[in-house]
Amino acid sequence: MASGLLGALAGALTVMTSDRADVRGLAPGLVIWGCALVAAASCDAVTQRIPTPLIRQATVVTCALLVGGLSVHADWRGLVLSGVGSAAATVSLLLCWRFAGAGFGDVRLAALGGLGLGHATHEGLLLGLVAFGAMTGVQAGVALARGGTRRTLIPYGPALAAGFLIAATCRP
Repeated sequence: MASGLLGALAGALTVMTSDRADVRGLAPGLVIWGCALVAAASCDAVTQRIPTPLIRQATVVTCALLVGGLSVHADWRGLVLSGVGSAAATVSLLLCWRFAGAGFGDVRLAALGGLGLGHATHEGLLLGLVAFGAMTGVQAGVALARGGTRRTLIPYGPALAAGFLIAATCRP
C-alpha cells in the first residue's frame, strides 16, 4: 500500500515537472509507471526479486497509455524518445546482467524505467545516473562493511527506480 501511494506520488510529480505538462495524456501512463517502479523496487529491497508479472503488466499498460496519450497530441518526439530511453536502459542493464552479475529482473525493470524518460533533460539523465551510481556504491559499501564479499548480492531495484524517477523529474 505504501509503495503504491509513493509510486502514485512519484508519477504525479513526474507529470507536473514534465516539459510537456500540458499534454494530459501523459498523466495516466506516468502515474502507472511511477507506481510500478516503486512497487518493484520495494519488492527487490525486501526479497531481492522483482516480480515478472508486475513488470510485464506495467510495461504493457504504460506503453499503451503513453502511445495513446502522446499520439492524440501528435507528440511523436516524446514517443520516440520514450522508446529510445527504454531501449538504451535495457541494453545497458543487459550488459550488466551478462558481465557484472545483475539479475534479469533488473533488465526488465530498466525496460520499464526507460519508458518514462521521453521528456527527461540531459541534466536530469546525468543526475539520475549519478544517483544510481551513488546508491549502488553505498549499498556495496554497507554489504562489505557487514562482512560481505565482492560476490555478495545487493538489490539494484531501489537504485534503478530512484535513478529513473530523479531523471524524469529533474529540471535545470
